[in-house]
Amino acid sequence: MRERTGYYKSKMGRSRVVRRTRWAVIATLALIFCMVTCIFVMNSSAKEEHETYKYYTSIEIQEGDSLWEIAQEYGAVAHIDSRDYIAEVKEINHLQGDEIHSGQYLTIPYYSSIIK
Repeated sequence: MRERTGYYKSKMGRSRVVRRTRWAVIATLALIFCMVTCIFVMNSSAKEEHETYKYYTSIEIQEGDSLWEIAQEYGAVAHIDSRDYIAEVKEINHLQGDEIHSGQYLTIPYYSSIIK
């Protein structure tokens, strides 16, 4: 086998450099494409979330109602932790404990995507 010299060596070296450069450009473009796609997906999913507004209403406690059930029904819309919701209801209504009674009225926060 003959050893390649001069012109052939430089031509082979240049083609390797071209191939490496081509792959580097392709990898860079793929990375940029992935980053732009991720940003687009994050922005579109953020726009799908609706803004919620906080309002207050008065409810009458029925037999068997609990603060936990009320928190799950009214606080779940805004994805609020039930413990935080219960603490707010207790503060608004000046409740010392978790005990509520049938016939009692409570002012509770609720959330809506509609401006009222």
